[in-house]
Amino acid sequence: MIAERQVSIAAPASVLLAFVGLWISHTFEYLRVWGSIGLIDSWTNPVHVYMLPLAAALIVLSAVFAVRLVRTWQRLNDRLDHAVAGLRTIWRGRAIVIRDAPLRSSPATRLAAVWLPLFLAQVVLYLIQENIEAIARAQPAPGLGAISGVHWAAPIVHCYVALILACAVRIGHILLRRRAAVVERVEALLRVLVKRSGHVVAGVVVPITHAASPLDELGRHLWRRPPPALLDF
Repeated sequence: MIAERQVSIAAPASVLLAFVGLWISHTFEYLRVWGSIGLIDSWTNPVHVYMLPLAAALIVLSAVFAVRLVRTWQRLNDRLDHAVAGLRTIWRGRAIVIRDAPLRSSPATRLAAVWLPLFLAQVVLYLIQENIEAIARAQPAPGLGAISGVHWAAPIVHCYVALILACAVRIGHILLRRRAAVVERVEALLRVLVKRSGHVVAGVVVPITHAASPLDELGRHLWRRPPPALLDF
C-alpha cells in the first residue's frame, strides 16, 4: 500500500516537473536566440498564447505539491515530537501508547536517475511543442529540425534546466530522508524502552519467600538490655 502510494505521487510529480522544465527551457531558448524581443514574443505571440495560462496552471500545481511536501515535513515533525514526549514520559515512569507510523520516507534517488529521464522528457516535449506550433502557423513540421539551425543549443538549455531541477529534487529527497532517519531512530529507541518497561510491568513477578527471624519480626530493640533504673536515695 505504501509503495503504491509513493508511485501514485511520484508519477504526477514527474510529469509536472517535465512540463515545468519545458516551459523554462522554451522561454530561455527564445531569450537566447532573439533576446528580450523573443522573450516577449514567446509569451504574446498568437501561436504561444497558451504559454501564460500554462504557466499559471504549472504554478498552481507546483503550489499543491509544495503544500503536500510541507505537510509531509510537518508529519515527520509531529512524529518526532510524539517520540520525544514518549521518551520523557517513560523517563518519568509512566505508561504510554505508541501510535502506528505508516509513513515511510521514499528511498533517495540518484541525481542521474532524475536528471537523464527529465532531460529526455523535456526534449521530446519540446519537439512535439515546436512541431505543433509550426503546424498552427501553417508551416511544415520541422521534425528533429526543431533542435537544429538557430535552435541548435536547445538541447543544451534543456540539459542545464533539467540538471537544476534534478538538483532541487535531490536536495528535497536528502532533507526528507535525513529527517525521516532521525524520526525513525527516536521511534526505535522509544519502542525498545516501551518493550522493556512493558515487560517489567506486565511480567509475572514471583514473590520471594523469606522466613523472618524473631529479631526481624519483633524488633531487635526488644532483645536489648533495658537502661539502668534510677535509684531512690
